[in-house]
Amino acid sequence: MLVRENAILDEIEQELISEIEGSLDLNESLEFDDEELEKQRQEKAQALWTDVQNGNDKHLITRVASILNRYPDTRNSDIALQIKYWQIYDGITGNQITLNKLFEIERLTSIARSRAKIQNEYKLFRANEKVRRYRKNEEEIQKEIQLSNTPPAPIISIYVDETGKNDDYVIVGGVWVLKEEHNNNHHSKLIKWVRERMEQDTTCPKEFHFSKIRNNGRDLAVYKDFFEFFIQNSEMASFKAISVKSSMLNKPIDEIINDLFYQHVRLGIEHEISTNRISFPQQVVYFKDSEAGESSLRIKEIEQSLTDSFKIHYESKLTLNYLQSVDSATSRMIQIADLYAGALNRKLNVQNQQQDIRNAKDEFADFIYELLDVEVFHHSVDDISTAFTDAKNDMATIHVFE
Repeated sequence: MLVRENAILDEIEQELISEIEGSLDLNESLEFDDEELEKQRQEKAQALWTDVQNGNDKHLITRVASILNRYPDTRNSDIALQIKYWQIYDGITGNQITLNKLFEIERLTSIARSRAKIQNEYKLFRANEKVRRYRKNEEEIQKEIQLSNTPPAPIISIYVDETGKNDDYVIVGGVWVLKEEHNNNHHSKLIKWVRERMEQDTTCPKEFHFSKIRNNGRDLAVYKDFFEFFIQNSEMASFKAISVKSSMLNKPIDEIINDLFYQHVRLGIEHEISTNRISFPQQVVYFKDSEAGESSLRIKEIEQSLTDSFKIHYESKLTLNYLQSVDSATSRMIQIADLYAGALNRKLNVQNQQQDIRNAKDEFADFIYELLDVEVFHHSVDDISTAFTDAKNDMATIHVFE
C-alpha cells in the first residue's frame, strides 16, 4: 500500500510541475464527467490526504496540503499561505527577504498552483470563500500578513465509526488524539507494526475490523496485540462514545446519527476541559469511517451541522477545521475506532440478546472493556442535548441514552 501511495504522489508531483506555468484559473473548480477519471481523482486525493496525516513532506503538494490542514486561515489567502510556507519549509524569519534569497525559496506561483490543485481538483482543505488573487489596498495586505503570523489553535484529531443502525442501540464512537504531533506518530507506528507483523504472522490481516474477527479465534491474538500496541503507545489519546436507543426518538436513523456526531464531540470536549487536559481555543479535525453508498450530500450535512453547532455553543472557542469521510483501508486510526465501536456494539446489541452464545468476538469485546476500563454512563434520552459527564476515567467512556 505504501509503495502504491508513493507512486501516486510522484505522479501528482509530475502533473503539478507540468501545470505550474499553465493558464488554468487558480480559482476554477474542476469537474470530471468520465467515471474512470473521477475514480483516479479520488484515488489521488486519498493518497494525498493519507500522506498529510502520516506527516510526510517529500513532495511540494504535500507540504502545501499540510499547511492548509494545520492553518485554516491560509485556505483563503495565497499570501498567508506563501508566508507560512516560507517560515516552515524555507526557514524565513523576520519581515525581510534578501534578493539573493528569492532564488532559493519556493515561488508563489508554485505554492498557489499546489493550493489550487488541492482545493479545486482534489476537493481537500477547501476555502471558505472564493480566493482573491489581488488585494486592493495596504490594509488588506496587512490583514494577510497578520493571518500568516497568527498561531493556530491546537488541533484535536477525532476518528469515529458509526454502528448499530439496524439494532436497538445506535452508536458513534472512536478515538481522540489531543496533540497533533502525537497523531502523526500514532499513524506511523501502527503502519510499521502491521507491516512487520504480516511478515511473520499469517493470521495478521491487511485491515482490522471487528466484524472480521473469526468466530473460532484463529486471529484473536493478533487483534489483541494490535489494539494493545496502540494503547501502549497512545500518548494523549482517549476513547469516547455515545449511544442512543433509536426507538425512543421519532426521527430517521440518519438524523439521529448526525446529531450523535455533535453530541459525541460536545460530551468529549466538556470532559477534557473539566479534567484540564485541554483548554480553549481548540480546532477539531473529524474523520469518520466511510459507509457504503454514502453520498457527498450527507458528508456536507454532517460538516454543516458540526460547524453550526460549534458556532452556536462555543462561538470562536471551538471550530471545525475539517471533516473527512475516510476509507478505513487507508487509516489504521479508523481501524482502531472500528474496533472500539464494534466492541461497544457487541456489548449493547449482541450480548444483551444472546447471553448464552459466545465466540471470539465476545472475548475481544471483553478484552477491550477490561483493557480500557470503560466507564459507562446511563441517561434519559430526554437529556441527550444537555447531559454532562463527571467521568473519572480519562481513557474510555460511553454515554448511553435510553
